[in-house]
This record gives sequence, C-alpha cells and structure tokens, in this order.
Amino acid sequence: MIKNKNDESVNQVTAKAKSYVKKSFRRRNDHKTEENTSSVASDNKTRERKTYANSSKDFQSVRDAIEKKIDDFFEANKDSGLRKLVSASKLMEAGVHIGMSAKFWNPKMKPFIYPKRGNRMQVIDILKTMVFMDRAYNFLRDISREGGTILLVGTRGDTIKEHVKNEAKRVKCFYINQRWLGGTLTNFKTISNSINKLNKLIALQLSDEIKKYSKKEQVMMTKETERMGKFLSGIRTMRGLPQALIITDPIHEHNALMEARKLNIPIIAFANTNANPDLIDFLIPANSSSIKTVWLLISIMCDAIAEGTGEPLSVVGKKDEEIILPEVIKRDPDQGFIQHKRFTRAGHYQSRPTFNKPSTFEASDKK
Repeated sequence: MIKNKNDESVNQVTAKAKSYVKKSFRRRNDHKTEENTSSVASDNKTRERKTYANSSKDFQSVRDAIEKKIDDFFEANKDSGLRKLVSASKLMEAGVHIGMSAKFWNPKMKPFIYPKRGNRMQVIDILKTMVFMDRAYNFLRDISREGGTILLVGTRGDTIKEHVKNEAKRVKCFYINQRWLGGTLTNFKTISNSINKLNKLIALQLSDEIKKYSKKEQVMMTKETERMGKFLSGIRTMRGLPQALIITDPIHEHNALMEARKLNIPIIAFANTNANPDLIDFLIPANSSSIKTVWLLISIMCDAIAEGTGEPLSVVGKKDEEIILPEVIKRDPDQGFIQHKRFTRAGHYQSRPTFNKPSTFEASDKK
C-alpha cells in the first residue's frame, strides 16, 4: 500500500507542533522552579542571618551571666584566699569549656562536667576549672619560692612545642617539647650520662680542640650533637629529679605521667573529659585538645613560677585586651589527605623512572 505524500506532511507538521508545545511547557516549568529556588535560597539566607544574630546575642548574654556568677563566687570566697587568675570570658574565648564527645568520656570526670545531653559534646564547668587552676597556681608558686625544680612537658603540635620552649626559657625551668624518652625519670642515671655526653660535645665544638679532628669527624660530631640536643636540650642542666611535673595532655603524655607516679612526683595536668583524674595530683579540667586553651594554661602555670622567683608576669593580672591568643589556621581535611605522601600515587612512584612507550607508527618507522 502506497502512502500519500500530503498525509506524511500533515503528520510531520502535527508532530512538530506537539514537540514545540512540550518544549515551551518545559521552559515555563523550569523558569518557575528557578524562581522558586531563588526565593527559597533568599529566605534561607535571611533566616540564617537572623538565627546567627540571635545566637550571637544569646551567647553574649550567657557569657555575661556566667561571668557575673563567677565574679560573685570569687567575691564571696575572697577571705579563703581564692583568686581569679583570668576572666571567664577569656577562658571561653580559648575554648576551655569544650569537652570531648559523650561516647569518649571517662565517668570519673563526671563531677567536672555538666549533665550530658544525648551524644553531643560535653561542657566543662568553668568555675571548677578556675578554682582548680588557682590551687595548682599556688602549689607551683610555693615550689619556685623554695628553689625547687619544675619540668614542663608538651610534645603535641608545633605551636605548643614552640610555646613550651619559650615559656620555659622565660621562667628558667626545664622542659621537654619533643618525644618523651623512655626512662627519663625512672632511669635518670642513663639519661644523665647522655646529658654529660651532650655537654662534652657542645664544649668541644665551642673550643679550638675540634680543629684537631678531620672534617668527616667534625660533621659526625655536629650531627650527633643535633640529634641529642633535639631531645635533651631542655634538660641539659638538670642534675636531679624535678619536684613537680606539668603535663599538657595526660593521654598523649601517658609515659611521663606513669613515670612520675612511680617516683611520687606531684603532677599538674590539663585534663579533658576522657582523662582519668585519679592519676593526677593537681587536676585542671580543660579542653586539652585546643591549641588556644593549652597555650593560655601554659602561660598561667609559668606565671606561677615567675611569681615565685620575682619575675614579671605575662598573663595573670592583665586585662582581656592585653592577652592575645594565637591564631589557629584550620587546614582543609580533604586537601591534607590528598597531598599526604602516603596516600598519593606520586609519593610512591616519584623516585622510579618513567619510560614512554613508543607508538605503533614510531615502531614501524624504526623498522
């Protein structure tokens, strides 16, 4: 059966008309959806701005209420000798009150935190932090007045390592800001031999006797001095066991904590909600995972040593505007994960030579 050409043209026209109607209907719907999404996005932005403004106002009101409550408490207990070393607002700015997640907490830290709500981050009681901080401050001040030695330990993070070194040099106390060597306290005789060896190498390099050795021997001596000085430079002049130990994180510095407990050395530690308070003599409940918190507490504890020796203070007794906390730059987790040598293909095969395989045309031309 032969079809008519006119019938085919009519069918084509109707099909084109239907497709045109469908496209125009889709365009209208897309335009409407775009308008709806834009309006919803603008509404969400305005809501976020309002909620942010309300949350900031609520935070300020809560902070003022906590500050007033703590001021009233210290004013009422002024006769007992309690002293407010730093304001509560500065501690909240440093993040002292932020604890660990509820699933990581130690039940023995329950007296120092607020009742948990679900599986959220636990909140540390700042009033108890300030009271226990004053207790540890007075203990360190009395030891430094009597001429006792104090060891400051902080080996977590580059900012904390540098701050531990600077503060220890400021108040002239011993410090360890690199890896804790096993037996630093319990096997101090062996460590003292290493310290004597380091002192001899330093004295040899400063004198003219080093010129008697060959260049190769001089290079080996400098490398050995740098290696030993990395771990022992902070205790190079320590001739005996310290009278107190300041630990920035009892979980990370577990070896130092247990060695001090074996020798009955008093321990001052910044404990988060996952720590065991029974192992610490002078507990300071605080967020030991925060750089700003640890930085501020180290400065306060070193001010106790400085007050005992009659040196100027850096944090205690100053206004909040004069205390400048370090700026913490948040690293992008995805970028750090990709750029790490361990998780990149280039990191594994960078040293291997790569050979370009010739194409089929190049191989045929060579033949």
